[in-house]
Amino acid sequence: MRLKTALTTVLSFLFIFLASGQTLPKVKIIDIQELPAEQGNETSLGYAGMLGGQHNGVYIVGGGANFPESMPWKGGKKVWSNSIYILKGEKWELSNTKLPIPLGYSASITIDKGILSIGGNNESGITDKVLLLSYDKKSKQINITNYPSLPQPLAFSTAEVFEDFVYVIGGRNTEKSTNTFYRLNLKNPKTWEKLEDFPGNARAVHTSVIQNTGDSKKIFVFGGRDEVNGEKSEGLSSYISYDLNKKIWKEEGDILINGKQKVLMGASAEALGSMHILVYGGSDEILFDKLENYTLQLASKPNDSIVNKIISDRNELLNKHPGFSKEIIAYNTVTKKWFVDETVTTKIPVTALSFSTKNGFIIVSGEISPGIRTPKVQQYIVADAAEPFGTVNYIVLAAYLLISLLIGVYFASKQKSTDDYFVGGGRIPWWAAGLSVFGTLLSAITFMAIPAKAFLTDWSYFVLNMAAILITPVIAFVFIPFFNKLKISTAYEYLEDRFNYTARAFGSLSFILFQLGRIGIVLLLPSLAISIVTGIPVDTSIMIMGVLCILYTTFGGIEAVIWTDVLQVVVLLGGSVLAVIWILLHTEMPFGEMVTYASEHNKFNMDNFDFNFTDTTFWVVLIGGLASALVTQGTDQTIVQRYLTSTDVKDSQKTLYTNAVLTLPASIIFFGIGTLLFIFYTEMPEKLSPAISNNDSIFPWYIVRELPVGVSGLLVAGIFSAAMSSISSSLNSVSTAYCNDFHKHYRPKTADKKLLKIARLATITTGVLGMIFALWMASSDIKSLWDQFYKVLGLFTGGLGGMFLLGMLTKKANSTGTLIGLVISAFVIFYISNYTEISFLMYAFFGLASCFVFGYIFSLVFREKNK
Repeated sequence: MRLKTALTTVLSFLFIFLASGQTLPKVKIIDIQELPAEQGNETSLGYAGMLGGQHNGVYIVGGGANFPESMPWKGGKKVWSNSIYILKGEKWELSNTKLPIPLGYSASITIDKGILSIGGNNESGITDKVLLLSYDKKSKQINITNYPSLPQPLAFSTAEVFEDFVYVIGGRNTEKSTNTFYRLNLKNPKTWEKLEDFPGNARAVHTSVIQNTGDSKKIFVFGGRDEVNGEKSEGLSSYISYDLNKKIWKEEGDILINGKQKVLMGASAEALGSMHILVYGGSDEILFDKLENYTLQLASKPNDSIVNKIISDRNELLNKHPGFSKEIIAYNTVTKKWFVDETVTTKIPVTALSFSTKNGFIIVSGEISPGIRTPKVQQYIVADAAEPFGTVNYIVLAAYLLISLLIGVYFASKQKSTDDYFVGGGRIPWWAAGLSVFGTLLSAITFMAIPAKAFLTDWSYFVLNMAAILITPVIAFVFIPFFNKLKISTAYEYLEDRFNYTARAFGSLSFILFQLGRIGIVLLLPSLAISIVTGIPVDTSIMIMGVLCILYTTFGGIEAVIWTDVLQVVVLLGGSVLAVIWILLHTEMPFGEMVTYASEHNKFNMDNFDFNFTDTTFWVVLIGGLASALVTQGTDQTIVQRYLTSTDVKDSQKTLYTNAVLTLPASIIFFGIGTLLFIFYTEMPEKLSPAISNNDSIFPWYIVRELPVGVSGLLVAGIFSAAMSSISSSLNSVSTAYCNDFHKHYRPKTADKKLLKIARLATITTGVLGMIFALWMASSDIKSLWDQFYKVLGLFTGGLGGMFLLGMLTKKANSTGTLIGLVISAFVIFYISNYTEISFLMYAFFGLASCFVFGYIFSLVFREKNK
């Protein structure tokens, strides 16, 4: 403990003059026009238990109940409404369409066809009716359609929609609260299906929401009230979850704020960011229980004097009621921790209609204290996670990027030939090439994604990195001797030597197209993550990285690429070690307890030995990892080019071993950071912004918010540099592949100096195309395009590995059989990826294996003279 205290003091002293500690405003509340008064009334009272949502660009709200004559404790009668209001632009309009019956306290959920109102009640009792309200843009009218009725009447329930199903959770029937759980198939909405009842207490007036967890998506159900006619009810502080993938209910525990249980009734909730839920307001049980006790005492028919005393005490309590909670509390679905995110000055209503929109969270009307409604309609906007990056950090970032550019300038004068440009003229030491291989494989995406994965789940993917080490002997003693023996300039040149030019051209073209897409995504994804935590615009980040990469790669060649990689590896690994130390120093839990806590929460899991190829089991990660590593390290030109910079086989093998040696400690560090961040944000959940929408931003968020200013700037610069390292490797390798695999094939007599100019032009062209692709994806808000791009081109990457193995390990494989095997492997992967649940980690293995097997079989069928 003394050592920890001393280190904390020393490091804090060193960085105290750089500390910033800005506080972000959490929530902004915007008033939308109030609900208009009912016809014949001068003022609007508002309603509790309204139904509605957003459809076809307008807000639709209706129904609800209030006390138009006087407060209920003064004898006022509760009246339900059948009116419907439409908000077009900034003005509410009373629709000509009415609800079929006065209705309140139904469950509302928006689907593609409109807004479903499920159950509810009115003066006549509780109903099982389900209505669909939709807005017709042409007629500008509300259409109401009947949907299948619930199996039983329910009010005060909640509803959620996931994929093609609407789920209804709990609620109150004519006698009591229920544990019921129903769903309706929207593709075939004929009848409601009864699912397994949820565990624990029955619930009504509860809150539900769907949010991601570390490895699944769940319906979370918070609080509520367990009621039985004529008996004392129970306010609930517990919450439960339903895993939408595994179809399993789980009791999660109690809502704990600062260690105290919190009862929640009638609150509103929204899923925010990638792992948080915000719960707005809500009623606790203290005053509610007092009011309920008064009601039960009156029901027992005491004498007049006692009745008068009870009524007097009840009315005094109601007249002085302070209103409901003004707190917005947050729940992290990964750490499972609660905290108060914000306390607002305005009253947050209960039993209000609420729904999320693109611009924020809308709360319509509701009850601000017992019996008292509000006509207010308010939009709650949670502040972005980003904060100003700071002058010092910008200076550090600029200095680091300038150094990268100067490295390119320095090596520009040494680029006299294509040999210099593509393989460094034999001047690059094996250890630098080895660091470059490691740096290329350690992209900015990996630097952020591994800690995020370990934070969200466990260490299952650790085996993936170990597979890259295990495959090292195969690359060292099978692939590298072939490449060095043949004195080739690209990996795909071997395919022509072994088979024919068609095989070479196909392999090289697949590589070039894949790298163009990869450049775009490597520019985009780090920019998105960095933008969330620093406020640096995505387009600006893309342009900075893209332009600098193009400059130093175009003029500095492979030498500039490798030496900037070396700088990047030193900064990222050094910064990562500092981050580990900083987390350890700033958590209250001793290291031994950290290990125990992480183990108890299954954060170190790597031992799922099930033979299940649809999940990330040990065998899936190992087999898929071996195949992916073989393809990447044995056939990817960005890596193979590093081997070719060495003058002999031994130096090339040392280059490979350097990467293998660094991979183990680096993997432990990066996975360890994810686990440490899980512990840190478990201890201090309020430090992780609910507005973070990108899981890959977790580590950058820690870097910017917790590390000292200047150091955080250096690490963010390191993330930029890691991205640029991967991009520059792609640029130089694409240029190499184009010049050697295509240009020289069709124009073999091109002078070397002219070819050097063509190589530089190819580098610039590739960089510009990749940058345009990234900017287009950013402006189009297309986040899933890379998945589709990777899936299409990934059809052939595993097959390419199979082609190389066929050439190196067999004598009977020929060009015809091999190309047929490649095409078949593409169909195999297409079928597996689209029509099976097999994990994507296995795609490379099945592609490689199918190409090898079918390529060999068809080579025996179509015999030809082998090279």
